[in-house]
Amino acid sequence: VMDGLTLCRMLRSSKDKVYVYFVMLTVKDKKEDVIEGLKAGVDDYVVKPFDRSELQVRVRAGERILTLEKELTAKNESLQRLNLKLEELVRLDTLTGAGNRLSFYETIEKTHHRACRYAYGYGIIMCDIDNFKLYNDTYGHLAGDNILRRVADSIKRSIRMSDDVFRYGGEEMVITLPDQDINTTITVAEKVREGIESMGIEHRGAANGILTISCGVAAFDMEKLENKWEDILENADKALYRAKSAGKNRVCS
Repeated sequence: VMDGLTLCRMLRSSKDKVYVYFVMLTVKDKKEDVIEGLKAGVDDYVVKPFDRSELQVRVRAGERILTLEKELTAKNESLQRLNLKLEELVRLDTLTGAGNRLSFYETIEKTHHRACRYAYGYGIIMCDIDNFKLYNDTYGHLAGDNILRRVADSIKRSIRMSDDVFRYGGEEMVITLPDQDINTTITVAEKVREGIESMGIEHRGAANGILTISCGVAAFDMEKLENKWEDILENADKALYRAKSAGKNRVCS
């Protein structure tokens, strides 16, 4: 109940991602008829009475085009997957598998924006491995790299799926905790600190003979919306300094 041009237009308007190669077999050979067919989306046409060999050649030409289209689609999909992987790698610290500083900045911006908009808090924990330079000097940089990986893995096990950990620089790690206040953030920091201490990693340069970390904690106060996330991070950094000055292997806020 429809002619070829109507069928072609219907196929071209379809949402189907697979391309249909359309050859029109027609008695109309006038220029305006051909133009109308091309406008409708026809790829090729054969005029009746047709030669079977000519039709076969045109069909094979269409098959070649479809094969190239499939190959191009496959390459584009592969390229998209590689681009997504590259975007992920750009935001990861290759040594620890934690987010890098770029990833931290992107995450904290969004976390702070949501906290201001929907009036909920969030916490930040700054972690620093105690006497890490001395550890490197004693055991070597390869051993130090291994410690960074183990510390990052331990932190990941100690936090929620909704929390994030980033390598901020050197032996410093930053943890962001959405929808938390200062008290719950301190609780998480203690859990993180205890997790590192419980591994019992030998560190002959440390006072108690094992590897430990110090943590500085701060949280966004919903009563002070004028505060920027940089202020919260600075407060966590100052708290970390106090933890270091007070003897290390402790949490300060």
